[in-house]
Amino acid sequence: MIGESELIEFLDEFLSVDDITDDTANGIQVDAPGEPKKVAFAVDARRDVIERAVDYDMLVVHHGMFWGDIDRVAGRAYHLLSTLIKNDVALYVAHLPLDIHPKIGNNVLLADAVGAYPEDTFMEYRGTEVSLLAMFEPPTRADEIAARLKEVTGETPFVYLPDNMVKTAAIMTGKGGMALPAAAELGADLFITGERTYMAYNQAVDMEMPIIFGGHHATETLGIKELMNVVEHDFDCMTEFISAPSPI
Repeated sequence: MIGESELIEFLDEFLSVDDITDDTANGIQVDAPGEPKKVAFAVDARRDVIERAVDYDMLVVHHGMFWGDIDRVAGRAYHLLSTLIKNDVALYVAHLPLDIHPKIGNNVLLADAVGAYPEDTFMEYRGTEVSLLAMFEPPTRADEIAARLKEVTGETPFVYLPDNMVKTAAIMTGKGGMALPAAAELGADLFITGERTYMAYNQAVDMEMPIIFGGHHATETLGIKELMNVVEHDFDCMTEFISAPSPI
């Protein structure tokens, strides 16, 4: 089975999946027979992605199928699961382990993309600090930081208080607005996250905190693409990134 392969053993160890408590099951969520010779990578285990991955042995994603206990397999869950099983495609998930990885994590790669230097982590969630503090030297305007992010993701970020100068940025990719109050308490000059939420925007206005919303999907393509590069370099298998953008 693919779940017993050398590649899975490497991924589990490299991403420390057994050491990180999450809202989803990281690692193999759906196993399949054979060896992983053709591996697809994507942000989401979404219907259009899974249907494009049927010719691969394994699909590696950031957002998997199962969040919490499984009480029934019907409707959407049945279609996704049956498509994987009928085509012998394994599903591997790396959620928080990929967000916070010190080398190829979404947070550190976003910091690098905008020219900031990681300094510390903050905001504990389920026993793990999931947000990043990063420094700009010299201080940089918020709109310039947003422009750098657009160059990497191809998506146009939303920026509040674009003229403010930024020395310290707090970063949490995806839907990270819950980290904004903690970022403000730590004295960050800017908060960068992915998904644009009403509450996070209102909090930013109340705190007069510059904020950049770069897109949930857009800010979380970074880690999965770099993980693909690691696998391609270290293992004898064909890889492909399945692009399936979301406007959110």
